[in-house]
Amino acid sequence: MKKLFAKVFKKSETPKLRNKAALKQGGYAVAITAVVIAACVAVNILFAVLAERVNLDIDISLAGDNTLSEENIKYIKELEEQVDITVCVTREDFASGTEYIAQNMYSATDATGTNDGVYAYYEQSLTLLDLYDVYSDKISLNFVDPYDPSFSEITNKYKNVTLGDIIVECQKEIGGEKYTRSEILSFDDIYYLTEDDNSYASMFGGSYQSYTVSGNKLESALTSAIFKAISNETQKVLVLENHCKTGIISDYIDYMKQNNFDVSTFNDFALKELGADIDLVIIAAPVEDFASEELDVIDEWLKNGEKRGKGLMFFADPTGPETPNLAAYLAEWGIAVEPGVLYETLESAQISRDPTTNIFVPATIENEDEITKKYADIMKGGYAISGGNAVLQQVFAEEGIRITTPIAETPSDSVVIKPITEDSEWKPDGSQDKNKHIGVLMASESDYYENVLHTSYVCAFSSTQFANADWMGSGYTANADLLLTSAKIMSGASVDGISFSMKKMDETSFIEIVTGDIVRVMTVIFQWLMPLALITVGVVVFVRRARR
Repeated sequence: MKKLFAKVFKKSETPKLRNKAALKQGGYAVAITAVVIAACVAVNILFAVLAERVNLDIDISLAGDNTLSEENIKYIKELEEQVDITVCVTREDFASGTEYIAQNMYSATDATGTNDGVYAYYEQSLTLLDLYDVYSDKISLNFVDPYDPSFSEITNKYKNVTLGDIIVECQKEIGGEKYTRSEILSFDDIYYLTEDDNSYASMFGGSYQSYTVSGNKLESALTSAIFKAISNETQKVLVLENHCKTGIISDYIDYMKQNNFDVSTFNDFALKELGADIDLVIIAAPVEDFASEELDVIDEWLKNGEKRGKGLMFFADPTGPETPNLAAYLAEWGIAVEPGVLYETLESAQISRDPTTNIFVPATIENEDEITKKYADIMKGGYAISGGNAVLQQVFAEEGIRITTPIAETPSDSVVIKPITEDSEWKPDGSQDKNKHIGVLMASESDYYENVLHTSYVCAFSSTQFANADWMGSGYTANADLLLTSAKIMSGASVDGISFSMKKMDETSFIEIVTGDIVRVMTVIFQWLMPLALITVGVVVFVRRARR
């Protein structure tokens, strides 16, 4: 009986032990599976967090097309002030919206575009923009919908902003007042355009070519804009209102303040002195003449004890009285203001059918210098608009150490001079001479001081309407850039900022460095050896587990 009981007990014990071992092994498997799943979830969370703080992308392009330069990364990592970057198009519509701007405003196109709406240059820009946000916690990147009603807050603040623009902002305090220092990048600031020889269109009686996007300047343009926005460099501007119309250029003054200029006005009876800390003086629409003693003060200030580095900006008004003292002084710089108002006879160049509102394009000159090239760049593909323009004449091109150069002029030989005495119904009768006329005339005086060349400037605009809010605030004109660049050049402010090399999407690819032998080797490895290795490992694992 005991033997039978022992035999039965022994037989019943074996399945229990086996079940217990199987349960234990299954428990281990479940536990390992749970650990692996938990690890995967943890890794995903970790990489999601890191993706917001660290650049995890790998740029496999040969030229590093989608990577910021090391110098730039170092610069933006060391930013100490908050910078807000606002892109005036949604992330989803970035490529299509940018191509729309290219075609409709610049007669340009990204030739890399595909039928699926993929544009290599625009996708590159999007990648680079994200990197700015990744590399610096001081940079905030936001995409906004320009068709959303809330976008009106931006257009009210920046009247010349349009679809696809990039706004760079930094909060500043100047003279106890808080301002938003800003820079706005448009399409042609970001992309390098080359002429397309196969397409032409008519404009102002002439022709211009369409363009192809052939390079990306976003890195240089954006970092330069950041540099200018956070710069503590402040130029002091004095607007002389004692002999001029009060508030005639108030829109321009506000714009200058937004761009780190410290602007004040002078309303006393007579100008007796100008401090060495003043960088730029503005005279706009004189209503009476300046005393010769006041002009002597301005002249001595421009010389600045032979150190120069100062600027005088003058806005003409054809309806104003004669100012012989001021006229004689401007003539010493090669600038003359003649009686009359510019009248455009070519209908295609008239704005709102007003022949006295004129278009101005970069002036055609034989010998470009650094200054004229800057003006040509900011007006490239665009134009300035101004109404009620006086007749500016270049008295001389060069005299002693003074040089006078046209900056902007009417686009065609179709402008005549309307007499001041005529009313708005006046029309040319064919006896008037048709010519190009100057809208902006820059004079400079350069000489060496302590072996360094220093320059003072006098710049004349044919009308105060260059500084009109409607024209400055239009995304289709170069008025704002033209005026701001003039102020920066004449006051010694930074114009260029920081520059990095342009990125190009060329035909170079890894295919060109892969030989036929390499292709065969890679085919064997990835199509045969690796799959066979994985199958072998799987078979071995299966057999070993089956024998347990």
